[in-house]
Amino acid sequence: MTIDSALRDLYSGSGPVALVTVARVSGSAPRHEGSRMAVRPDGTTAGTVGGGKPEFRARQEALSCLASGRNAALSVEMIGAEATGTDLICGGVAEMWIEIVEDRSLYAAAGAAIERGEAVVIASSAEAGCVAVVGGDGSPIAGSALGLDEDALSRGRGSGLALIGADGLLYTPIEPLDSLLILGGGHVGLALARAASALSFRTTVADPRPEFADPTRFPPDVECIASGFTDAIEGFRFGPATYVVIVSPGHLGDLECARTVIRKEYRYAGFIGSRRKSRMLIEELVAEGVDREKAEALRAPIGLDIGAETPEEIAVAIVAEMIAVRRNAPSLAGIDAERKRRRAP
Repeated sequence: MTIDSALRDLYSGSGPVALVTVARVSGSAPRHEGSRMAVRPDGTTAGTVGGGKPEFRARQEALSCLASGRNAALSVEMIGAEATGTDLICGGVAEMWIEIVEDRSLYAAAGAAIERGEAVVIASSAEAGCVAVVGGDGSPIAGSALGLDEDALSRGRGSGLALIGADGLLYTPIEPLDSLLILGGGHVGLALARAASALSFRTTVADPRPEFADPTRFPPDVECIASGFTDAIEGFRFGPATYVVIVSPGHLGDLECARTVIRKEYRYAGFIGSRRKSRMLIEELVAEGVDREKAEALRAPIGLDIGAETPEEIAVAIVAEMIAVRRNAPSLAGIDAERKRRRAP
């Protein structure tokens, strides 16, 4: 799981807040275990546990908990005759835990680790709320890690999914915020930055042309780097949560970016282009000594094949594929097979 607005609100805000967490799901539900919503005393929220009447009920119960100062558990059924109108008809039951957070120190410790690019696991109970924060490597960060379910910790870190351990605690793994490096600030780069920044990608745009790396063209949370592509790549922090999209002004720029990026650690990388251009660039990388399997793993042509033409449509196609990678979607195998077909001679 990646960090969301509810958790960011917890470690960056102040004052009391009620944290609603989906702890257990039976059947189908709109959100999975570990989904969170922060409810402030004025009724405003951050994050979501599914929307509709179930979320409305969770918000009302959270406000009641804030008034009483007590934690609570809420079971929401999304089946039966009541599942009409604004109700959901997913056909499942979601158990939500509501935690009153007055001392934010444990979440602040989790947030500090995440901002450093580290993964964490948050262990919490229905009665006490957050009890411990553990690093992605199993090392304790905050709270009491004594007696935690090591098997649940390991399975949570391995799968990226929240789960309840044998000790009754909910173990929620949190990955660092996904970072997106867009190499090229032209029309597609601009449209992609606008779309990605709204989807919790920490977005950076690099372009050697100052007018295309002008911060006034982009959303305020997008970082702009006016430098050569190689310098920008070498100065960027890569890791397992890094996404790279190459949309430089031309073939030589794409090749410069690809030959540098492919030697870094990343989760997703590719470039825009035709079938012919994709094949040519991959063959050039192989001729330069890049392992063929790694070169062919580049997502090129990048994005889903939805017939996109305008920069905004192309950005949607790319972002949709990035989300599929972020969520480990079952469709990924088919997407990759279709891409190979698209660039075949």
